[in-house]
Amino acid sequence: MDMKLQRTLKLVLKPTKEQKQILLETLEQYKFAYNYTCKIGWEAQIWNGVQLHNLTYYTVRDKTSLPSQLVISARVVATESLKSAIKRKKKGLKSKCPQSNNPAIRYDKRSYSVWLDREEVSLATIKGRQRFRIKVPDYFKQYLDWKVTSANLKYDKKLKKFFLNINVEKEVPEVETRDFFVGVDLGLRKLAVVSTPDGRINRFFDGGHVRAVSERYQALRKRLQSKGTPSAKRHLKKLSQREKRFRTAVNHKIAKEIVELVPAGGVIVLEKLKGIRKRIKAGKQNRRWIHSWNFAQLQRLIEYKAQVKGIRVVYVDARYTSQKCSKCGHVSRKNRRDQAHFVCEGCGFQLNADLNASRNIVKNYLASLGGKSGHGEASPSVWGVVNRPDVGSVGCAVHG
Repeated sequence: MDMKLQRTLKLVLKPTKEQKQILLETLEQYKFAYNYTCKIGWEAQIWNGVQLHNLTYYTVRDKTSLPSQLVISARVVATESLKSAIKRKKKGLKSKCPQSNNPAIRYDKRSYSVWLDREEVSLATIKGRQRFRIKVPDYFKQYLDWKVTSANLKYDKKLKKFFLNINVEKEVPEVETRDFFVGVDLGLRKLAVVSTPDGRINRFFDGGHVRAVSERYQALRKRLQSKGTPSAKRHLKKLSQREKRFRTAVNHKIAKEIVELVPAGGVIVLEKLKGIRKRIKAGKQNRRWIHSWNFAQLQRLIEYKAQVKGIRVVYVDARYTSQKCSKCGHVSRKNRRDQAHFVCEGCGFQLNADLNASRNIVKNYLASLGGKSGHGEASPSVWGVVNRPDVGSVGCAVHG
């Protein structure tokens, strides 16, 4: 059986001065179509596509110059937003009418065409079809033979650039699954800690260097903000993009090395991120650092890279994993002596606290399988767990 690989190519659109104005006006009218549809749907508390089409299509066509494909596109995107918002409201959760100040235009095969080999794209706009130049980096040329599907056009107001995110896909043979599991704990001093239940893998991705670089960026940012000159503001904008690229590069490196630890067909167990910033205890000095790191991006990159090797990525609730003994299962806040040390009150087991948490993450997943692997009886290599008090000699400092 084949599996489907999907990738998104983020490309820079290169419009002429005249085309830029056409795109900006198209985006503005698309925003109206999206927000208007959301307003009508929210008032009626419906997200049915046919009903919303009948209630909004002709009004939007009358009030805008959008071609029919983009009117329908805005309605489809609004329908998805309404479905999520109304369901949240019905569950008693905080929710409000979806609105957007800068939505992305969703294109499909009826509203755009792309020729990656000659770096050209055709998009539907308020002035009919327009052809644009795009820049395809050499790295993306590996996807020239992949099937092109939908795309999203977004305008970055800070950079004053148009980005076209093109989705491509390809069918590849499915990799045979195997009983190999690793857990990944995300944290403050260690950006990620990876381990297997039996202690064969103990890998640390230290955040010291990353944090030092981030502190330098923060110090420079404060100096520039205090100046407030036009030159300082331009420098701040460039600094923001530079830091963003640095953080993304670090997450790419960590994700790549984690995936390399797992054989094809294995399983990477990640923690559900909801509440992670509440679970990670830190003083005032560290709070900004916690809130600035993009844990979600790291997880997305792990998924992205794991898919190519046929590695499954699953998520588990990580509550109490830092308080639970990975050897005997005893749970107590007192088990976590400090940031780095775990000493079980029940059995006396000692281990690096983050390593202990990563083992609990993978064990929580295995327990959810009812004592079995995903393919039947549990593998001896999984359940023959040896909980060693040492953290091993393997370590890795992440360098940007």
